[in-house]
Amino acid sequence: MAILPGWNSPAAAGSIAHSLHIAAMIVLAVLAVAEGMALVKADRKYALIGAAERDVTATYDEERREAEGRHHNDIAELQRRLEETQRQQASRRLTFSDQQTLVAALSPFPEQHLDITSVLGDPEAQQFAKDFASVTLQAGWNATGVNETAFTTNPIGVELFYGEPPPDNVPPPALAALVDALMDLHILPARSVSIFEELAPDLIRLVGGGQACEPLVALVPFAPSAALRVT
Repeated sequence: MAILPGWNSPAAAGSIAHSLHIAAMIVLAVLAVAEGMALVKADRKYALIGAAERDVTATYDEERREAEGRHHNDIAELQRRLEETQRQQASRRLTFSDQQTLVAALSPFPEQHLDITSVLGDPEAQQFAKDFASVTLQAGWNATGVNETAFTTNPIGVELFYGEPPPDNVPPPALAALVDALMDLHILPARSVSIFEELAPDLIRLVGGGQACEPLVALVPFAPSAALRVT
């Protein structure tokens, strides 16, 4: 039987055993270090995965909030348009507050001549025209009464006409005040006045109903030839 050198000596055997013990401890230490490094690497991997997931979640949440914000704004805009449409389609009776606003705006220009035209056979348009005639009389304007006119399509709101383009395209103060007041009350659909040269000088015509329509049969015929933009 072969015997390793030194095994027959107790001292040598003890030295070899001690060396083997040290070697085993070193191996165990290396294994422990490797295991620790593996755990650290795994922890870093999971940390990176978690950070990536958090970034994805944060990005998704931000996009969701932005989408919800856009959706909310779209709903608000649709609601505003719906309310505006309902207001335009509602009966155009002037409230007491509306009348006060108009009287205050028009009173500084007494004796201004005004022709008021309403839709023939439309009680609502006629009542609105009568309300407006009453207001202009309170403001001291010279209203010629309410003329009834038949239109191909019943207009909504009001439209204003003036006899001639003013110098430098600047509207006279009374006309500008009327436009501003009607715009503030959301009665006039646009800040503009149609020019109808057959009207008498300095005469303003208000058509009850608003949007530009061509009359089918008119007691006081008119055909606008241009538009004056009121700024």
